[in-house]
Amino acid sequence: MSLTQEMTSTRSTLPARGTAVQQRWVAGAFRGIALLECLTWVGMLTSLLFKYVINGNALGVTIFGWAHGITWLLFLASALAAAVVFRWKIWVLLLGCAVSTLPFLTWPFELWMARSGRLRISG
Repeated sequence: MSLTQEMTSTRSTLPARGTAVQQRWVAGAFRGIALLECLTWVGMLTSLLFKYVINGNALGVTIFGWAHGITWLLFLASALAAAVVFRWKIWVLLLGCAVSTLPFLTWPFELWMARSGRLRISG
């Protein structure tokens, strides 16, 4: 059995909660916020480069630090909402929370959730 088959076979067989519109909204929010979180990492790392290497200007760190912090909290909230609606196992949610602390891993995590059927809209 391949890793992909093993991962998809451990997915809950219970149908997702809520209406199709609610499921679509939660899945879309999760996808968008995962991408946005990656983009704020780009801004944060670029502003750190300007602050410490190029010219010492800390304004970008202030702006992108706030944006990244808020986006990170939104990612955690959207992952929790997706876990409830799509009935993820607890280890999947915990893995999502763990990867959110490392640069650029929220987008691959979202792609894995979509490809493994964990964001499948029912009904």
